[in-house]
Amino acid sequence: MKNLLLSIAMLTLFFACNKKHTVKLPESTPNQTKIVSWYKDISRVSNVCPDSLVFYAENIERVAKKESSEYRAMAEIVKGVYYQSNSSHELSRRAFEKAISLITDPKKDTICAKAYIGMGNYFKNTGDYPNGLSYLLKALKIYERTNDKNGISSARGGMAQIYLQKNDLESAKENLKIALNVLGNDTGNQFYLISAHTLANVYGMSGDFKRALEIDKKGIAISEQIKSQRNKAMFLDNKANCFMYSNQLDSAEYYFNECLKIDYAVGEKKQIADSYANLGNLAIFQKRYLKAEEYLLKSIALCKELNQKPNLITAYEMLVNLYKVERKFEKALATEFEKEKIYQEVISAKKEAALAEYKVVHETQKKEQLLAESKLLLLQNEEKTRRKNYMLAAFLLLSIFTALIGYFLYRQQKVKVIQQQKEFELKSAIAQIEKQNELQEQRLRISRDLHDNIGAQLTFIISSVDNIKYAFEIQNEKLSSKLQTISNFAKSTIIELRDTIWAMNSDKISLEDLKARTLNFIEKAKAAKEEIDFSFTIDDQLLNLYLNSVFGMNLYRVLQEAINNAIKYANAKEIKIDISMLEDKVAVMIKDDGEGFDVEKVEKGNGLINMEKRIESIGGILSIYSTLNHGTTVLILLTKMPFQND
Repeated sequence: MKNLLLSIAMLTLFFACNKKHTVKLPESTPNQTKIVSWYKDISRVSNVCPDSLVFYAENIERVAKKESSEYRAMAEIVKGVYYQSNSSHELSRRAFEKAISLITDPKKDTICAKAYIGMGNYFKNTGDYPNGLSYLLKALKIYERTNDKNGISSARGGMAQIYLQKNDLESAKENLKIALNVLGNDTGNQFYLISAHTLANVYGMSGDFKRALEIDKKGIAISEQIKSQRNKAMFLDNKANCFMYSNQLDSAEYYFNECLKIDYAVGEKKQIADSYANLGNLAIFQKRYLKAEEYLLKSIALCKELNQKPNLITAYEMLVNLYKVERKFEKALATEFEKEKIYQEVISAKKEAALAEYKVVHETQKKEQLLAESKLLLLQNEEKTRRKNYMLAAFLLLSIFTALIGYFLYRQQKVKVIQQQKEFELKSAIAQIEKQNELQEQRLRISRDLHDNIGAQLTFIISSVDNIKYAFEIQNEKLSSKLQTISNFAKSTIIELRDTIWAMNSDKISLEDLKARTLNFIEKAKAAKEEIDFSFTIDDQLLNLYLNSVFGMNLYRVLQEAINNAIKYANAKEIKIDISMLEDKVAVMIKDDGEGFDVEKVEKGNGLINMEKRIESIGGILSIYSTLNHGTTVLILLTKMPFQND
């Protein structure tokens, strides 16, 4: 529904910094007073004028630089809210983590609670829901202990958003109801109105239009009472959507038009564009196709003017569907190309933003590393000075306590050596873990890029080819066959891409995982040739072994190639795969009852050569045994070196 994402964004920013609990310090300096004032004002600014957040973020850091830790923590929270507002998620995480580290006084834990809210939102935005819920629960405990109603409501609301993203509507409802009950009769509170609107959206999404409309009615009345046109439009929009999806189209049209009137009165072009998009969607429902096209073109024009590319993509998608319904396939195809062009611009913008964010994080880390090295050098100089003092004291008392001082220095030096050795081992272990984490994050980023970019482009190719075949009556059989070949090749490439992403996203691949993936591939092969019987067995003593992703992927590709050869060339009716222990090696056997071939006379093609190279790359040996009319056996022998115990 129209304003659900807007409400969630507003709620996130409100949750990050509410006005209930602030740090009260005696005899505040002018700078401290300014910091607290900006810190308290950040929730209002994030809702009314989010573009001003950059001013607060830059100035509060400068003012708080020489202040005590709690003021610097407040500055970090303001920065975190700003970074979250422009989707710089890693920078926001660093800011909130630093805020938490600066608060060592348990009496200041309400500042920590706000940072916990920020961390919960970070993990929610990056899809790590368990960690998101964990941080929000930490904040909730603090707010419940201090009886902070706004804080309790904010934590519950954040948890509801996570459950909503997980499509767990019942848990989302439960948390939103608690958030509203905590606020009680304070219905004019912005927390209350946003939570109420979100709950109405949840009921609408679950098909309970009656309850959704009851909440909308109450929300409209409250908005009129406090003279808030923005909030009124929010509830009117949800009301119109409820009527549209319950097939009360005339009522839906009336309330969408009421939203449009308010949008024009307030002068928010983005909301006007959204209202035209909603009216266009409704007109499609009403089969008023000319009116639908008029509304959608108005929405597209405004989105272009405002450079609102995500909303522009949505409007283009509606227009494509409209043209398809009207069987205006050329217009549909042209509009689809326009939508894809905007989509690619959005993808490029996201890549550039991610690169810029990475550079900022990298530069920050370099500065912190230089600072840490400077501190270490200072500590080393201090240590040298202390040692000189110890030497002077020892020299003055040498005549009396020679034996005692010698023993003491020996013991002290031995303890220091042991301590330094332990510190070095700990730092080495931490560095190795951080390197592994960075590599895993890089793999995940690459797999996401493969899925989001190449996968989307292949899907677009398939869709475009199918649209061409559907839109034009192609008489040329060669051209039709060529288009079908392109479509089939793109679909096959998507399957290969998914297998690659699966391997990249796996730290380790067990033989059970390999079996499941192979059986999935076999099921697809059965669809083409149902008369073939397959079997796949694994020795029980190998079930606790696993391979890393590179070795596992190589073995999987060899299994694929062997099965393909048996199906395509051998006309096999039975294929058996068996993985077992053979002395000190792991034996993988792929056997079929097909036509077979003369191993000595047949020249190896790229497929067989690639199979051998893949097995050699993981330290194994591949052998092929075959005779005419007696089937083929592929035997792979692997040392246990690539395997590890689970």
